[in-house]
Amino acid sequence: MRNKKIILVLVLLGFSVSLTAQNYRNKQLALISYSYNIHPNIKPQLDEFAYLLPDLQEPKTDKTIAILKNNSWQILKERLEEETNMYILPITAHGKDFKYDEYGYPNMTINRALRKGNARYYIRVSIAIAAYSNKTDKGYGTTVNKDTTKTPEAISEGLLIPEITIEVTTYTRDGILPMQKVVGSAMATEPWVISPSTFDGLKKGEDYKLDDPNNIMGLINSAITNLLRNF
Repeated sequence: MRNKKIILVLVLLGFSVSLTAQNYRNKQLALISYSYNIHPNIKPQLDEFAYLLPDLQEPKTDKTIAILKNNSWQILKERLEEETNMYILPITAHGKDFKYDEYGYPNMTINRALRKGNARYYIRVSIAIAAYSNKTDKGYGTTVNKDTTKTPEAISEGLLIPEITIEVTTYTRDGILPMQKVVGSAMATEPWVISPSTFDGLKKGEDYKLDDPNNIMGLINSAITNLLRNF
């Protein structure tokens, strides 16, 4: 009887691993949703330097969110494809069958995507930027799933410790239950003063500086690295 129990435990453990560890080689995934949240305890400081960023084709959208959202997606998509061997379809692959947000990204629930889409696999992405500070406002633009604004007493006035959290959820065309949900985050190792150097690699005519975690894109890239360790 005891041997049967041991075998049952091992089977269950193996089943649990199969739910989390997935092989994405040559799988084509369609993006169904990509939310981007910037908490108000850091959003105004980032907005002060939005003039450094490239101009938008659609000027009515939020410039800070648009630039960060677009560049974050480019890096995340490239690294997901390179490091998991998945292939992510173009964001407009489903044309008018999908709804899109003001930044041009699909804005679908998995239920609606399964009805309207024709892909075998789907992917949903959420990125949140927050900072440790003395404010406890709600998130900007979309809902933050956890409280990331508890204040460490050691932070001086005017300084922030940014934190990036990325969540990726994948589905099959067979149902609404996730195939896998992965979260990765990165926090600045020391307090920041938001300045032009925060936007290194994003300013007009510059290349990314992804190896420096003391700028916003470097910190996002660090969060992506931690995310990929969980795939």
